[in-house]
Amino acid sequence: MYTLKIQKLRNQIDRVDNTLEKVNLLTQAIRIADENEDIEWGYDLRLDLINQEIDLAFSTESLPAFAWVLQAYDDHPELFNEEDFLWQYKWMMSELYDNPAVSREQIEAALADFEGRLLRNGYGKRAIHNEELSDALAQKDLPAIERALADVKAIQRDDMSDCEACEMDAEVSVALLQNGYALACEKALPLLEGQFSCSHVPLRTAVNLAYEGYKNGDREQAVKMAEQAEKEIYKKEKDSAILLSAIKLATYFSYTDVAKAKEWIERYLPWADGPENRSMFQLACLMQEAMSNFSPDEEFTVELSDTHSLFQGKNSYTTKEIAVHYKNQAHRLAQRFDERNGNENFRKQLLQA
Repeated sequence: MYTLKIQKLRNQIDRVDNTLEKVNLLTQAIRIADENEDIEWGYDLRLDLINQEIDLAFSTESLPAFAWVLQAYDDHPELFNEEDFLWQYKWMMSELYDNPAVSREQIEAALADFEGRLLRNGYGKRAIHNEELSDALAQKDLPAIERALADVKAIQRDDMSDCEACEMDAEVSVALLQNGYALACEKALPLLEGQFSCSHVPLRTAVNLAYEGYKNGDREQAVKMAEQAEKEIYKKEKDSAILLSAIKLATYFSYTDVAKAKEWIERYLPWADGPENRSMFQLACLMQEAMSNFSPDEEFTVELSDTHSLFQGKNSYTTKEIAVHYKNQAHRLAQRFDERNGNENFRKQLLQA
């Protein structure tokens, strides 16, 4: 009978459009599988959950679900195929880097475990170097970026590498930090022209170039990039994974069109309801910057859940209240990440803001 309950939940999942609702239904199905000690259902349902949660701005269930999957495989290798969850392992490495409570030693141990599983399934280490480059970019650590990019390029692409669009977008970000805006625009052309794309690109590329174009005085190009980014966001407006791009575009608008910036902040800030991680640090920095372009008493109407970090039991917040909240959050997260990483890379970003 329990298998019928699980199947009914899976049929219900197929009929709903809301990703968070899908995750909640999968969580119910997993609970039923676990209560009945059904390892195979528990395994499949957890991989489904991870595949769904990647489309949310923040994941809360994926790491414990994936830890369970790893243990299930290691305990019962005859039941499962290790290659089936290697791509999810990539996502979980990003989650580990994202979490300031996870130590560098734990990250290194997970990388070593991931590497062993990649190699014995016939893959190279490029996927690992993709994650190292992503972390170096988040820290804006130029020597680490140079090393990680060289490591990525030294190993041939395989089916576990980041997609070509994401790798090219990472090179655009590298160029912005190392070589400047003009070279980044050149590197971005194949992405902006649609030669390569994925669920995150060219949206992320266009947002970055709109923001950097304004900062570098290329207002005409910045406008074009903002228009392209806006179109990409509207294609994915139900996908909360666009949150950081939407807030960065709102920050750009805070310099060029404050009314639109306010509209975007009121629309997307309620989505910033998740754990404190690298994305939340970047969002906090952007919100602090955007607020600097509004008068201190400007009122923002935002419908927040009671779990949202900004929630104060009301639906209207002033510029000053929002700015103070995100300033405190950015400084708190910078300290946590720097203590974890053993450097001052996040605090340096606050000083440069």
